[in-house]
Amino acid sequence: MPEIIIIGGGITGLSAAWEAQQSGISFALLEKEDRWGGKVHTEIIDLPEGQAIIDGGPESFITRKPEAWDLAGELGIRDSVINPGAETRHMYILDGGTPVEVPLAPVKFITSPIMSGFGKLRLLAEPFQPAKSDSADESLADFVSRRLGREALDQFIGPILGGIYNTDPDTQSILVSSPIMREMEAEYGGLVKAVFGRMRKARKNKPVDEEKKPRFGAFAQGLQELTDEMVRQLKGDLRLSVEITKIEKNDAVYQVTLSDGETLSAKSLIFATPANVTAKLLVGVADEASAKLSTIAHQNIGTVTLIYREEDVQTNFRVHGLMIPRREKRAIDAVTFTSLKMPSRSPKGYGMIRVFFGGGKPEVAEVSDAGLLDIVRAELKSTIGITAEPLQIVPFRWLKSFPQANVGHLDFFDEIERTLPEGIYLAGSSYRGIGVPDCIQQGRQAVKKYVTARKALA
Repeated sequence: MPEIIIIGGGITGLSAAWEAQQSGISFALLEKEDRWGGKVHTEIIDLPEGQAIIDGGPESFITRKPEAWDLAGELGIRDSVINPGAETRHMYILDGGTPVEVPLAPVKFITSPIMSGFGKLRLLAEPFQPAKSDSADESLADFVSRRLGREALDQFIGPILGGIYNTDPDTQSILVSSPIMREMEAEYGGLVKAVFGRMRKARKNKPVDEEKKPRFGAFAQGLQELTDEMVRQLKGDLRLSVEITKIEKNDAVYQVTLSDGETLSAKSLIFATPANVTAKLLVGVADEASAKLSTIAHQNIGTVTLIYREEDVQTNFRVHGLMIPRREKRAIDAVTFTSLKMPSRSPKGYGMIRVFFGGGKPEVAEVSDAGLLDIVRAELKSTIGITAEPLQIVPFRWLKSFPQANVGHLDFFDEIERTLPEGIYLAGSSYRGIGVPDCIQQGRQAVKKYVTARKALA
């Protein structure tokens, strides 16, 4: 009998299994699908001139949060980490049907049509705005409006944040999505002051022999390198294509019944599944937690990568990415030129574009591949002028699996955790952050909580 059964074999569940193995704890890892990794999914397509490397879900991670970087080191694959470059270079926002460049340089900001003169002055007045006097949660929209002005939210910051988090800034919790902005405000009184303050602090405290690392990391052969290597090195009971039909507790042991009739038992369960999935599995074991978890909304999300001949994706301006605000009422949410942003991902002579969908119009994630191609081609034609038919498309869809963390989400999750029976732990993107480092941290932390509880009972 393993000490822990981990349910869900995405990056959160794999990270929990890795932490258990590092801690000498026996485990079983169960995954409903026929592959490991969840939304970390890389497809490598063979083309006549070489290979196209396509990440369906996340393709990079931030190193300021050290969990993914550290895990790569533990696994011995840090040499495979590459620098994907700045995420904001050559970024555009669709405004009234026209792509407008995000003005990062001072001169471009002054001359940009993205905001009015008054809006620009209000944004520049950020250092003089009072800091929030309490630690209560607020929406992304409220934070940005308070510090930078409503026009900055509507025209500039909101579309970027909404695109990154695939959510509505008016309802999304800042403490879940971008807590660093609140940390900067609390520490320095404002964002501009924090940027300069942190730069000075970093220069002053930087060790001479500090290991250099990029701001963002990716893997040469796609982010699935990380999950594949964990699977390769894990030595517990790993099972794919496993359907759980029932979970119950008998005395101090949890019993998990599978669709083939087999029953597995363990002292503890870690649910590394989306909240809407976990809610169903907890019925009869933790009914109050199940009811609360079922109220956390999950949205459709998907990406499709289109492979073209390089000459067919030329545009009148150099664009690495296009954010599409929901006010534009488009069928797609964002566009990334993978072959420009990360040239090593496509063979010479080819262009690759990745299109995100499901946020503004969730129903798009449910159409056929042929229907999706028609929708995406129409959108690319009307937004950036690409009319060619792609050589190939590689779609990915995750239905009702992208969490929406509304204001107050963290307090609500604290309430849920307080209702959980002893020995049950929750981890993953539905709870305390959606990024790759967040999910790794939550998976490992769940095991650490179990170890702490076990020691307390010893």
